[in-house]
Amino acid sequence: MNAARNICATAVLGLLFCHICRADAPLTAEQQTLINQFHHTIPALRESMDKAHAALQNTTDAAGADAAAQAVAAVSQAETQVREAAARLTAAGLGVTRLYQDGNLAKAISSLPIAAYNADIQGILSAGCHGSVALYLAIMEDNRPYTAEQLQAQLTGQEQADLATVEKALAAVKPICPVSHWQPLEDKFVQLFDASVPAAERLQQRPLGAMYLHRLLEQYARDLFNLANRDFLHNADLEERFLLNPQNYLAQWYSQRAFVDYFYRRADAHERNCTTPRGKAIWDAAAPRLAELRRKYDLGPGDGRTRETAFEIPAEIKREDFKRFVNEVTRELFGDRALYSNLTSSWPGTNGREVMHGLDLVGRHDNPRRLHEGHIIMPCYFNIDRKKSTK
Repeated sequence: MNAARNICATAVLGLLFCHICRADAPLTAEQQTLINQFHHTIPALRESMDKAHAALQNTTDAAGADAAAQAVAAVSQAETQVREAAARLTAAGLGVTRLYQDGNLAKAISSLPIAAYNADIQGILSAGCHGSVALYLAIMEDNRPYTAEQLQAQLTGQEQADLATVEKALAAVKPICPVSHWQPLEDKFVQLFDASVPAAERLQQRPLGAMYLHRLLEQYARDLFNLANRDFLHNADLEERFLLNPQNYLAQWYSQRAFVDYFYRRADAHERNCTTPRGKAIWDAAAPRLAELRRKYDLGPGDGRTRETAFEIPAEIKREDFKRFVNEVTRELFGDRALYSNLTSSWPGTNGREVMHGLDLVGRHDNPRRLHEGHIIMPCYFNIDRKKSTK
């Protein structure tokens, strides 16, 4: 879940997964050429990863880490070549399904030592890159120009104090994981974390401070993973900091992609929130916009508040565009209250129609001391045509 740069086959698959082509369409000569070109980029990536693995395994001091920086940079360069080849494939109408069928994608991916390389990167970050700013910048793919003062390899007194402040906050995570029932301990962590945010921002102003901040995060990774895997204990203060307003060092360390369905997973249990005074007030305030959107998108007669009164998804919207459409309409209807909806599944209503939902943030519970309830959310329902959903 963390933000350390892992290769994780992203260069190979990231662009390909966003485009699925028909498996029965014959390959053109141009497409076959592009597949061949794509496969020609894999050996260079594999070779660069092998060299970086060897260099990182033998790194025990700053001098060795400085030397390994070039090998890590070569991996990034090779990964860029793979990414560009993948982009040309998707532009030509080829996607991951077809490449598994005709392009031997599984063999190409399995030949890459991805797990070993990722383990090397995590290990070297946990070791603070042995004091090598050059290696840290190579891992982070940070090519910005820095002054000699910014690259100076000694921590200032202020940076040392800031690291101590951050570590004090991270150490407060363990007592509330894996399961906390002690509000005072959670409150203490929130207080310490808030105090650590300015310290982390100062550390991030130059590479050396950022490197040692990253080392701390890796050293406390197990506790931080426990906190995230327990859905941040459904503590509204933690949800606010790490999900709703993720503009801080710890939220940036977590992978926000891991939380795309955080609110979506439990939204359907909150259908009745539309009948509460706060929920009804939000819907009523959105009524003028809804009248306009109903005409704009042909949403049908439903009000979107329940499964049985869901909006209609227009017939011209394709199955693969449902997520975009639902999120777009919900955002236009509720503005900043709208949350991203991952649309990973659907549910039948009592009328037999399948529905998906957008998400609307109602806010915190009226009782701020209510433990393990998290934020109140409210679904915004859309009907799915059964025949369309199977296409």
